[in-house]
Amino acid sequence: MIFYKSDCKSFFFIKFEEPFYKIVILKLKRGYVVINNKRESIMKLIDKLSDFYDKLTNADSDWKNRTYDFYLLFGNEDESKSPWLKSNWDSNFKPYFEAILNQIENNNETGIRVNKYKTEKRVSQKDNKEFIYHSEIKLGRLKWNDKSHDKWTIENENEEYFQSFELWSPIWTVCEKRQTPPEIFISISNERNFDNSSEVQFGYFGVIAIAKSSNVDAKSILSDLSKKVNAKATVVKLRRWGIPEKEGKWFFINGIQDTFSNSIYEKDLHALNFDELEFEPVWEIIHRQK
Repeated sequence: MIFYKSDCKSFFFIKFEEPFYKIVILKLKRGYVVINNKRESIMKLIDKLSDFYDKLTNADSDWKNRTYDFYLLFGNEDESKSPWLKSNWDSNFKPYFEAILNQIENNNETGIRVNKYKTEKRVSQKDNKEFIYHSEIKLGRLKWNDKSHDKWTIENENEEYFQSFELWSPIWTVCEKRQTPPEIFISISNERNFDNSSEVQFGYFGVIAIAKSSNVDAKSILSDLSKKVNAKATVVKLRRWGIPEKEGKWFFINGIQDTFSNSIYEKDLHALNFDELEFEPVWEIIHRQK
């Protein structure tokens, strides 16, 4: 935004120089201002300038428009390589995610929530038959520390079922208070159902979103992680936090925090041969399984 006076004492010009705003010339005379040939009062001008300033300062921080490096990680279908297994998490996943989190200030405000279940044998009151019931395990508030990691990861997958992991940095309550989405968001979803009967092209689905304004270098870290865990593929594109979008054969009808593998491609991802997925030119491929 550039303010400058003309040679004529009765005129004052304001020029807005932003690529996403039209250039506006304001002319001030006798207590009124002309905006694109429309007469407005000085108070209305002040309101317009205030609104304009708010848009400029919030353009990359509000819930809709904040811009992210948006990564999708399609995990190995080998169940023994799952990230929710404690040994895998501690040695293969946590160090890389920690290297990303350590690049932002106040990463001690990171919050985690996890859905996992334990199997229980129950008897139906209707026909007195035994059945398997999956009871949710209440984990309480989780942070980025060893105590929380020990609580949510799984030692024996035969006894517990992991469904989903979600990380916000800062935690969602802080984001709500500040009215801005997180610097870093990570989610991991189990692509297999409770009874493990479904055939899958990839065993887990990861979403990693890094705010552009945070200046975090994550691409090389996630490339190394993908190689380490032999992921099927890891891709990245720019995306805004709360704006649905369609590009090529890819569909995102919700915000980043509600991105799951179902309904993001023109066909069911698990019904296709994974090698036939068309990533480019929509995505930059940073890793692909050989």
